[in-house]
Amino acid sequence: MYVHNTPSNKYNYNKVDESKHEIHSQVDAITAGTASVVNLTAGDPTDTDYTAVGCAITTISSNLTEMSKGVKLLAALIEDDTGGSNDLMGAARNLAGAVSDLLKAVEPASGEPRQTVLSAAGSIGQASGDLLLQIGENESDERFQEVLMNLAKAVANAAAMMVLKAKNVAQVADDTVLQNRVIAAATQCALSTSQLVACAKVVSPTISSPVCQEQLIEAGKLVDRSVEACVQACLSATVDGEMLKQVSAAASVVSQALGDLLEHVCHYSSHGEPIGRYDQATDTIMTVTESIFSSMGDAGEMVRQARVLAQATSDLVNAMRSDAEVEVDVDNSKKLLAAAKLLADATARMVEAAKVLC
Repeated sequence: MYVHNTPSNKYNYNKVDESKHEIHSQVDAITAGTASVVNLTAGDPTDTDYTAVGCAITTISSNLTEMSKGVKLLAALIEDDTGGSNDLMGAARNLAGAVSDLLKAVEPASGEPRQTVLSAAGSIGQASGDLLLQIGENESDERFQEVLMNLAKAVANAAAMMVLKAKNVAQVADDTVLQNRVIAAATQCALSTSQLVACAKVVSPTISSPVCQEQLIEAGKLVDRSVEACVQACLSATVDGEMLKQVSAAASVVSQALGDLLEHVCHYSSHGEPIGRYDQATDTIMTVTESIFSSMGDAGEMVRQARVLAQATSDLVNAMRSDAEVEVDVDNSKKLLAAAKLLADATARMVEAAKVLC
């Protein structure tokens, strides 16, 4: 049917477009707030910053209220020839129900197991994606979300292997206190990776939002810290070199998997534009070097930063050597190899210096 391009039709079109963008913005805030709740409620409840949790919940609730109003307005504006408004309202109700489940699960007096919180958070991610799809504002394709979830699960799988190695250490520990510390650290490591997967589910539909990216990165930092705590607990519990070597190797696999996940997010946030071959590793080296200096006096943090520095340097050196092998200009090839050697030597000296200061 032909529709006249009247001022009224133009007004409706603009209003529909405006409503969609407002709903999208509100969904961004809901998913970011949900991820924040997941991150803030990690760990011992006695250490939880309930003021920050309350702020995140307020953000979720206020944006859900405004989103509901916007959805009703949008449903009234769009044509309902194919039941589109009914599907839209249904998607909004599903999101509201998922948020309600999360808020009940995180109540301090609820006594709900942590997995219930993570499942509720994951449901919000799914419902958010469905709602954005209904209004035509889904920003990340299915392939991206599939890769994101696979990378998050790869971190969890790597952490599961590390947990097994840590439990082997716990079994041979003579001191009961140290044994319990290893078990507790391994349990926290497994939980932090479950939180990472849940966080990835939540933010994947709205990953273009910088706040959502920050929450996923924060979840990654929690994993990184829990892995380091598990390694330190194992070091204190045994002197068995072979077992410690296995734990360290497993920790490196977790770090690599985590790096792959965050790199994937960085690629998307730059709108698919390739990141410079050396840029990410160089930025990491510069940042971590500064962190090492600022962490003087904190042995555990210095060791953790030194490990990150060693990994970033290894990645960069390997990239430079790889480029040198295919470089047709012999002089350029030699320069790349020389630079790679200088970088490797300098980093080795810095790591050794950090160990001495520890």
